[in-house]
Amino acid sequence: MRPLIHIQDPAESAGFYDKCISASPNGLVYALSWYLDIVCPDWEILSTEDQTSVMPLPVSRSFGRKILKQPEFAWQLGVFSTRVPSPEVIRHFIRSIPSGYRFRKLCLNKFNVVATNRARFQNTAELDLIRPYRQIRSRYGPALKKSLEQAASGKLSFVNNISVHEMLMFAYKLDRFNRHRLNPHEISILRLIATNAIRHRSGQIWAAYDYHNNLIATVLFLIFRGRVSMLHAAAGSEGLASGGIEYLIDRFIETNAEENLVLCVDNPSDRKLMDILQGYGSGISNFPCLRSIS
Repeated sequence: MRPLIHIQDPAESAGFYDKCISASPNGLVYALSWYLDIVCPDWEILSTEDQTSVMPLPVSRSFGRKILKQPEFAWQLGVFSTRVPSPEVIRHFIRSIPSGYRFRKLCLNKFNVVATNRARFQNTAELDLIRPYRQIRSRYGPALKKSLEQAASGKLSFVNNISVHEMLMFAYKLDRFNRHRLNPHEISILRLIATNAIRHRSGQIWAAYDYHNNLIATVLFLIFRGRVSMLHAAAGSEGLASGGIEYLIDRFIETNAEENLVLCVDNPSDRKLMDILQGYGSGISNFPCLRSIS
């Protein structure tokens, strides 16, 4: 195979790079240039000469040395191509990573096939929304049905366009769903992601309210090429008791049923949200994470 081009300043090549990501059957929002500029400002690119296959390199610096480290809020990267890349193409890209770069962790995407003895595999939950809502709902689990009954008895309502600031302040002050509340750095990153996603028409913030119009739960959805990632969810004490997050996901499914969309949780560490989506009948896919080039 021909040598790859190493681009250390993505700003010079963002146009062709984003076109490749957008044309890729495995394109992900995490790989778009605007997203990487937020979560990994020093990122670089490996590309074929014809620019039909690219690989973002999540580069950061440690004591002056360049390291490859999976960025926060970007759980799958890897090789993207206008055609699904073959294992040989994946191997060629990985072996073309500059040898001087230290390797911490690099997660590819589920379409990047690598030898099982070279990677650890992590999970993502995915629910296809192409079927009618009634068919999707027929697969809901008992625990989920109970949560939705609680939401109905509580007379919850929702909107799908609250402000980024309102979402973040709610999560920072009142969230009881996640083990740890957002820290200032995470708030800053999420603020930039949500603001830019909405500007690019790739983001929606849904919010649930109780009978007295108090905000009780939020979900940030990122939408790109038919894939809908739940990037962050939060719920206060009342939201937990009345099934606020489950209610919002159900409303999203009913609103978007019979569309060519896949609703997913890509963060393998977010076990609570992944378990909730599995209650709707989602399947589990895996993606490889590498800790060395060899």
